[in-house]
Amino acid sequence: MDAKIKERKIQTEFGMLIKENRKQKKITQEQLAELVGITDVYLRDLERGSYTATWIICLKICTVLDIDLLEIQRKYIVPEIEETQKNMKQHGNMDLKQQYC
Repeated sequence: MDAKIKERKIQTEFGMLIKENRKQKKITQEQLAELVGITDVYLRDLERGSYTATWIICLKICTVLDIDLLEIQRKYIVPEIEETQKNMKQHGNMDLKQQYC
């Protein structure tokens, strides 16, 4: 799968995760945006998967919504890295140990 397509999928799924957790906690977009220090318009775009948040914004959102960052890493990032490593090994481009959280 193309890297851009993978990133877009992660963006979309992370946005849905934000929205689901926000609603479960009965927090409005305006409230979450204020807590995180962003605009509600930007938050709506994040929830739709239209944008990728900065690392700091991701940390703040996950903190407010009590989302486990390691679980996100394991679900989205680790499989992508493992697939890339596998492809690189098949082409003789890599000899790295796989060490993840």
